[in-house]
This record gives sequence, C-alpha cells and structure tokens, in this order.
Amino acid sequence: MKKKIIYLFLIIMILVSGCGSKKKTLTLATEAGFAPYEYYKNGEIVGVDIDIGKEIAKELGMELVIKDVAFDSIISEVKTEKSDIGAAGISYTQERAKEVDFTIDYMESRQILIVKNNSKIKSPSQLTNEKVAVQLGSVADEYLTENYPYLTVVREKKFLAAMQDLRDDKVSAVAMDEIPAKELITSDMVILDDALVVDHYGMIVKKGNQELLNKVNKVIKRLKEDGTIDNILLKHLGLKTEKTQKKQTIIDKFYYSVIYDGRYKYIIEGLKNTILIALGAVVIGILLGGITAVSRNIYDNTNKFKIMNELSKLYVTIIRGTPSTLQLMIIYYVIFKAVSVNIVLVGILAFGINSGAYVSEIIRAGFNSVKKGQIEAGYALGLHYSQVTSKIVLPEALKNILPALGNEFITLVKETSIGAYIGIIELTKASDIIASRTYDYFFPLMIIGLIYLCITLFLSKCIHIMEVRLNHASR
Repeated sequence: MKKKIIYLFLIIMILVSGCGSKKKTLTLATEAGFAPYEYYKNGEIVGVDIDIGKEIAKELGMELVIKDVAFDSIISEVKTEKSDIGAAGISYTQERAKEVDFTIDYMESRQILIVKNNSKIKSPSQLTNEKVAVQLGSVADEYLTENYPYLTVVREKKFLAAMQDLRDDKVSAVAMDEIPAKELITSDMVILDDALVVDHYGMIVKKGNQELLNKVNKVIKRLKEDGTIDNILLKHLGLKTEKTQKKQTIIDKFYYSVIYDGRYKYIIEGLKNTILIALGAVVIGILLGGITAVSRNIYDNTNKFKIMNELSKLYVTIIRGTPSTLQLMIIYYVIFKAVSVNIVLVGILAFGINSGAYVSEIIRAGFNSVKKGQIEAGYALGLHYSQVTSKIVLPEALKNILPALGNEFITLVKETSIGAYIGIIELTKASDIIASRTYDYFFPLMIIGLIYLCITLFLSKCIHIMEVRLNHASR
C-alpha cells in the first residue's frame, strides 16, 4: 500500500513538472480581465500589453510567457522574480515605486466614473457619501481613498465584479480606466465626461534590474515613436465583445459561456488542475497526517519521541491557526521566492501541508476511539506496542475515521479554488475567465457549481461504498 502511494505521488510530480523549453523565456505577469489591455480570446491571453510584451521578448531574443494572476499579486510576482515584467494598466505611484522600477509610460489613463442613466451624479465633484466600486489596488482605488475620505469605497478583485455591483444597485458608481469602461458598460449606464484623474500606464521590473529596464524602455520608446502602440490599441479596440450580441435564451447563454470561442477548454483545464491538485494534496496530507498522528500517539502511550511530538503539535497549531490562502502565498512568494517551480506543484504542496494538519487530528481521534479494553487485551496476549497498533488499533480506527477523511478530501477539492491567487487555472478561475468575456457571472458560476456538485456526489458515493465494505468485512 505504501509503495502504491509513493508511485502515485511520483506520477503526479512527473505530470505537473512539464518539460523545460530550450529557448530562454521572458515571463510577463498580468491580470487578464482588463480589455483591451489584456483579455482572453480563442483560449489565449491577448491585448495591448501582450503585444508590447511580444515586441520586448522579440528584441531580447526570448519567448514570451504570460502569467495570469490577481492584480494585487503582480508586484509580488515581479519582486520575487517569479515574473520578469508586470503589465496590467499599472499606474505609477510613489508607494509602488518603492517596491519595483517603472518603465517610461506607454499609454495615457483617464480614470472616470460610470453611473446608471438615471443617476443624480453628473460629475465627480457631486460625489458625497455614496458607495463607489473599484478594483482592489487600482489607481482609482488609491485616488478615491486619498481624495474622497467621505466615500464608501467598495474594493472588488475584478472590474467585472465592480460593474455587477452597479448593475445590482449595490453601489452608485464605478471608478476605472476609460478605455476598458467602454467595453464593459451596458445600455443603462453612462460614462461621465469629467475625469477623476489623468494618469499614465507603465510596465514594472524588479527594483535594481537596470539592464532589463533599459532594454524595455528602448522598445517602448521605439513603439511609441513609430506609431506601433497606437495601431495596437486600435486593433484591440476593434474587438466586438459578446455583450453586443443577443443572448436572451438559456441555450444562447450556454452557447456563449461554454461553446463559443472554445470556452469549454478553460473548464476542462480547470477541472484537470483541480483534480490533479486534490489528488496530490491528499497523498501528501495522508503521509504528513499519518506521521504526525502516529508520533503523537507513540508519545502518549510510551513517552518516547518527545521532540517529534512537540514539533507535530506546533505544526498542527500553526496550520490550523492560519488561513489556507495565507499559507499558499507564503509558500509561493516566500519559500519558493528564488526558485522557478510549476505553480500546480506549489498548489499540491501547499494544500497537502494544510490538509496534513487536519488529517492528523482525524487519525488521532480514530486512535482514541478504540476501546482501552481491546488495547489492554492485546498487551495481555504478549503483543508489543507496534503489534497492538497494527493489528488492533488501526483496523478498528480506520472504520471510524473513513467518513471524516472522506469529508476532508471533499473539502480539499473545493478549497483548490483559492489557487487563482498565484495564477492556477482551476474551476473557479475558469469561470472568471469566461465571465470576463461574456460580462455575465451567472451562467459560468452555475456551470462550475454544477461540476463541483457532481464531484462531491461522486466522492460521497465512493466513500459510502468503502464504508459498507469495511462494515461487512468486520462482521
């Protein structure tokens, strides 16, 4: 059984490790929900920033690799050298400049307000105590926070979520860049003429990397002077998004959410990564949890392995006392700061370590559920501790812990949704990608929710079958 688990773990590691490219790569971190600067089309991330990135990679003789992460993670990506450059409509601020170096600007940014047609707000000067939605960490977020202290700023992870707040009348306005705003507004909305603030976008590189900064600046300067950037912008502004098409029926919504533009590919990739991470994590979780539980059980019964017992208790306390999102970020941005590693492998490791702490307590509870009389009877027959544990305690405990272990695996599958923080395309991230092009959260979320439900029902059925067989075998 142990060999099978090890072999399964090795197979998973091989699957996620991938093959390295012989050509040196230039990694660009972005958040692909900001058309026309970066967005998904035909299964790929495209946009103004991406085309500029390709020109930079071409100049450097490299191959461009695009990494889709949360907007507020882009600076961390560049700081920790997980990515070489960052671009997602990033405006210069003094706070950001302390962490990374900015290139020369390549695009003007007008931060505007979007309101409903019947709104009483006709200009930014009329803002009083309203609620205004922004994308977390954007220039609009910082500007409103500093200059409109009397407003309630609703910070969303994505612009699409901010727009949905306005549609649902949860906020009075949305503050964002004017060009993407033109892609997102619907017939019941209007962009106010007066700008909140006019700014400029630049790319970012690791602080102190003057060589790369000079090369990127050289390319951007050339693209600005020969008019290439203007042509790139016009090309992507010519894109007709699906919001202009009629999608009134359920069949239409299904078609545009799943079939059109090959969007089912995101769901397939998300499902594959979700299952891969969950399987890998459960293997690590069982191994770590088993070792931790056994070491504590040995100490409780024999007073041996005191140091191992204390380390096990510390591990369980730390993992159970901190959020899994925080653990994922620490492992990726701190522990693997200077290491190039597959993000799916990071997800497997992070979720496995997290699961191990909970599995440990589940196994310990199973050990403690075995009646003392059975254990004493084993000792009375002349069995050693290891024999009592393997022949009496484990078989009895397994029946008791199986339902809880099954629930932990099911929870693990759903918890993989936070993998999007470091750019993993899992099921929830797949729904975000689809929604960023259809401008409709409802149908993608319903599809992903149905997939999660099917996975949960399947796992529950498998666990029930195992329980029945164990109970039958014990009779």
